[in-house]
Parts: sequence; C-alpha cells; structure tokens
Amino acid sequence: MISVASNLRLSLARIPAAVWRILAHSFIYGFALSIADILFNFYLVSQGYTVNDVGLLSMVSRAAGMAMGLPIGWLIDRLGPQRAMIAGVAGYALGWAALLQAPALPWLIAAQFVVGACYLLASTAVTPLLALVTKEEQRPLVFGMNASATLVVGLLGSAVGGVLPMLAAGIIATDPQSTAAYRLALTSVIGLSIVAILPVLARLPAVVEASDGSVAGAATPARHSWLMLIWLAMPSFLLGVGGGAILPFQNLFFRDQFGLSDASVGLALALASLGAGIGALLGAPVVRRIGLQRGAALLRLGATPAMLLMLTPWLPLAIIGFFARGFFIAASYPMNDALVMGATPPAQRGLAMSLMSLLWAGGWAVSAVIWGWVAPVFGYGPQIVAAAIAYALSALVIWSLRLQRSVGQAAA
Repeated sequence: MISVASNLRLSLARIPAAVWRILAHSFIYGFALSIADILFNFYLVSQGYTVNDVGLLSMVSRAAGMAMGLPIGWLIDRLGPQRAMIAGVAGYALGWAALLQAPALPWLIAAQFVVGACYLLASTAVTPLLALVTKEEQRPLVFGMNASATLVVGLLGSAVGGVLPMLAAGIIATDPQSTAAYRLALTSVIGLSIVAILPVLARLPAVVEASDGSVAGAATPARHSWLMLIWLAMPSFLLGVGGGAILPFQNLFFRDQFGLSDASVGLALALASLGAGIGALLGAPVVRRIGLQRGAALLRLGATPAMLLMLTPWLPLAIIGFFARGFFIAASYPMNDALVMGATPPAQRGLAMSLMSLLWAGGWAVSAVIWGWVAPVFGYGPQIVAAAIAYALSALVIWSLRLQRSVGQAAA
C-alpha cells in the first residue's frame, strides 16, 4: 500500500514548473508584505503621526479594496491573470515609493489607496493564474501550498522585519527608531516586490480545459449569471462574518477571560498561526479521499465545534479550540477557492475571485463593527456562538452548490 508520504511525493513531482514559479513569486511577495505590516506603523509614529492617523490609513487600504473590487475582477479577466498580477505588484512597488516620499497626510492617503488597490489586484490574480496552469485534480494541493507558504513566510518576514531598522541605522549612523532608519528598512519592500515579479515574467503555459470530445461527459463550465457568482461568493461572506466576530478581539478575549499576560497572549496567537499553517497543507489529502466539494464543506464545518470549545472556562481547552479553528479555516478556504475556480470558466475567474474577496471583506467589516458594540455589554460568549453559526452556514452553502465541473474533474 502506497504511503501518504509516497502519494505526496508523487503529487509534487507532477506539479508543473509554472506552479513553482508562481509559488516562488508568492513567497517573495508575501515576504515583502509581512515586512511592510510590521514596520509601516512604526514609520508613521516616528514622523509624529497619531494612532488615529494609523487607523485612518488602515481604513483607506481596506476601502481601496472595497471600492476597486469589481473593477479589479474585470481587469483580471480582461488582461489575463498573469499580466494583471505583474501590473498589481509593479503598482504596489510604485505606491510604496510614493508612501516613503509623501510629505503630508493627504499624500499618504492617496499613496495608501494605490497600495491597497494594487495589493488586491496582485493577490486576487494569483488564484485564477494557479487555476490556469493546473489540472483540476492538482488544484487542492497547489492552492493549499500557496496558502501555507503565505502563512509561513509571514512569520519569517515578521522576524526579519524586526531587525531591519537596526541594520539600516548602522548603515546610515542614526537611531534605529528614527524616520530615516524606518524609511531605509522599508525600501526593502520595494526591492522585494520587484524581485517577486521576476519568476512570473516569462510566459506561463496554460492547461487546456475546453472539451474536445475526447472525454465523455466533459464540458467547459458555462458562464455564470451575477446571481450565481454572488452565491458562489456567499461562503466567503459568511467566513468574513465569522472572522470579524472573533479575530479583531482575539487578544482581548484571552487577556480578559483568562487573565493572560501580553506575552502569553502572543504565544496563544502564535499557536493559532501554527494551526493555520498546518491546516493549509492538510486540506488536499482530505479532499483527495472524499472529494473536493464535500471536503471543503466538512473542513469548514470543523471550525464550528472548534469555536464552541472557546466557551469553556478551562484555558487549555480554549486554546485547543482556537488552534483547531485556525486549522480548519486554513484547510478549507484554499479548497473552496479550488472548487470555485474549477466550476467557473476562465473568462470569469477574476470576477469570481474579486467578488469573493469583496464579500469576505464586507462581512468581516460589518461583523467587527457590530460585535465591537455588543461585546462590552454581553461579553464574548454571544460572538463566539455567532462565529460558530456563520462557519456552519458557510459550510452548508458550499455543500449545497450544484456546479458544472470542468474537463479535468469530469475525467477524474
């Protein structure tokens, strides 16, 4: 009997070279993003900006994604995912160059809008591009690898980003917390973004999905109506509702409910990140055994009992629940992406992914605002239950989808 490890090695050996190039891009680009995440707020504070200004710029970045979501989907379908992704990363680098030279808050806002929109363009285009260069049966593994790489490189980028200001300060002989040190450290974001383009500059050969009659019963998925596209994105909306109910308050939950120190809270959140990284890799073996749609739904459903474990007054069990929540969510969402990509014609994949991102962000924002008002009055219990219900409904929608599969799935 062939072992799981042997199956994995065989699957990895069959992955096209184009996929490895895209994964290399994702790793380098994710590295740049994680450095930006850890240093940008410090850079702003070093210039005398307040916490309110930091919050405003964060909102501008999210607003850019909300405002440009549908045009970005149209642009991906119009240009093709490879050219759209390259344009997005190039625009992201130019946006950061403008951010680091912005003389006042209005200029920062304008540059941050460009950065947010270009980030969404590049990140949204990755999934349709991976779908374009893979067969249906390869997508669960490939999408999971891409998600896991993004999570793992975030930890690496945070560690490296923390020491970059000290290195920059040594180069220009200044204080590590000075504006000049942070600005020099953040130029690495521009450089890494440019490097991230290099693996995907050359042509990436697409897998032909149109039916040629050689596979009985195979068919290219028909174009979807707007109603169907929105229904395909509904699991992402419900995922956002569940995430917005708990993740903005996760550190406060562990501190308030269990009296943990900041260091202990950080350890609990690190364990949750570890769970997510593992889950992103293990979703593919599950769907290989039970099928893509069923696997995506059941993995998403697993987040429901995991959330409910967080209601326990015993800390170890609550941490196990939080770890399992990250595991099941990270395992399920690349599988759901693979499901949607396989059931959507290439000409609509950019639009489908942008709708998924848009509705996810909208669900998150609405949920976070509502529970930000409710939690101080009723405590964390109701929002934990609400998040569990949202995950269960998301799984139910995935399970209920009636989708026409592409040639690769029909042949499998």
